[in-house]
Order: sequence, then structure tokens, then C-alpha cells
Amino acid sequence: MPLSQQIGIDKDIMQKLPAEVVQRQLFIFNGISLMLLVIGLISAVSATVYSLILFHQWFIAIGVGIFIGMVVFNLYRLFLMTGLDLKGSTLAHYHIKHENLYKEHNLHQLEGTAYQHPDEILKGWAQAAKDKLRDKISINPAAPRNAFTIAVRVFVMALLAVIFANGLEILMFSQQINLALAELKPILQQQPNDWTYTHILTPTANEPFILINANSLLLTFDTLAAGLGKWKLLLDVMVLAIYMIPLLVIYRSTEIRHGAYVQELALHEISKTTYHYLITQKYCHIFQEQIKGLKLEFRKYDHRTNKGAAAE
Repeated sequence: MPLSQQIGIDKDIMQKLPAEVVQRQLFIFNGISLMLLVIGLISAVSATVYSLILFHQWFIAIGVGIFIGMVVFNLYRLFLMTGLDLKGSTLAHYHIKHENLYKEHNLHQLEGTAYQHPDEILKGWAQAAKDKLRDKISINPAAPRNAFTIAVRVFVMALLAVIFANGLEILMFSQQINLALAELKPILQQQPNDWTYTHILTPTANEPFILINANSLLLTFDTLAAGLGKWKLLLDVMVLAIYMIPLLVIYRSTEIRHGAYVQELALHEISKTTYHYLITQKYCHIFQEQIKGLKLEFRKYDHRTNKGAAAE
């Protein structure tokens, strides 16, 4: 399965485009899909690390990690694909309100006569309207974007990046963290009935430590931050950059945001809606005629029943 299909790219939509354009678009979206898979993998590994510290069970930790990784991957895919909103393209006028296309091609006038034509004819009209609309496409790259929705997406992904960066760093420096905790343990042991020593640094008989020799995420975070110092900020920024790259590419690249695939996808959706509009008008008329026939039969039956009752 091509990588681009992982984020919902349908190659069949681009049938009317030149082969080199199709290959270029698939190459771009394959790269984006690979970035999202890497981000999902980082999230899964980090969630697994957190779960090992909390539950001390490999089976639970791996299950939680896979689930969180899939959630992050699909959330990011939602953010990216809904970010292709056609702002700055003439298609936006028709994509937001499909009735504009119906009026422009006088399709509203067919409401009373659509029933007279077979489905293939109606599909042909929808396809013809789609082809005419393709020839009218123009793009204004300087068109303003919705700053609020962009800010929300950036904030959510930045928050996830910071959270999962800590898990990745704990995995990378687990040995150093355990050495620091081992040095802390004798100091706390000298104090009678110390809670941290008894409950945090001492494993239970049935749940031995895995990866980190502590039962507390907060203590692990403090140890990691104290050990890395300013280097932790650098590592956080590196992970943040990995999480931000796909969003940056989507919002800054005209080749993607106003690219051939996005245009063909919009045309495909408009054409499908136009065909459904025409065929709905056709079958609504048919159903109305059937209802009228049923009403007429009911009236005849009711008249005969009343007439028989009067004769008795």
C-alpha cells in the first residue's frame, strides 16, 4: 500500500492529470505520510515508557503505546487534511456553497424535468459542469488564512510534542537516571520510615521496576531535568521541530495547499454533489407521482367503502 494512502490520498481522483503531475503529488504526500508515521512512532514509544513507569507491565505498556500512537497519527492526519481548505482559490466559492455552481449552469431549472432523463445523462451534466469549472481555476497565494484554526492546531501539536519529548528523553537517558536515583536511595534510607524511599524507590514484591527504578513520573522528570540542564531545552526543541514540520509544510507550500490533488479533490466533491442533486430531483418527482397515485387509489377505495356502508 502506498504511503500516501495512509493519510487518505486517493490516486484515482487525479486520472485527468498528466502522469508527471500525479507522480509529483504522490511523492509529496508520501513524504508527509512518512513524517506522520515517524511522529506516531515517537508518540507510541514515549507512551510506552510512561506506561512502564506507571504499570510495570510490558503487555499493558505496549498496548497503551500502540493506542496513543494511533490516536496521535489520526489526529495529525485530521489536522493536515482539513488544513487544505482552498482559501485563495476560485474553487472555494463553489466548494463552500455548491448552489453557486447549480445557478451558474442553470441546473435549478431542471428540477421539474430531471425525471425525464436517465441517470447517465444526469451524470454527464455533472461531469460537464466539473470540466468547465476546472478551466476557470485561479489562485491567489496571498489570500488570508484563518489564524485561529492554525493557532489551535499548532498549540495542540506543540503540547503533544513537549509531552512525548520527555518520554523519549527518559528512554535515552534511563541509565543515567537510574544511577542518580541509586545515589539518592542511601541518603533517604538513613531517615526512618521515609515515604519516598518506601513507596517511590522500593519496588513491590509482585511488580519489579522496568526501565526506571522508581514509581513516580514526577521524580523521574525532576531527575531528568536536573541532569540535562540546558541541554534538555535543546532536545525539546528538536522534538518540537519534528512535530511542527508537517504543519509548516502544509501551510507554507503553495504546491500542496493549492496543488493539483487538492483542486481535483474539490472538483470531485463538487461533481458528486451536483450529480446527487440532480438525481435527487429526479427521484423526488417519481416519489411524488407515486404518492399522488396512492392518494387517488385511497380516495377511490374510501368512496367505495362509504358507498357500500350507505347502501346497507
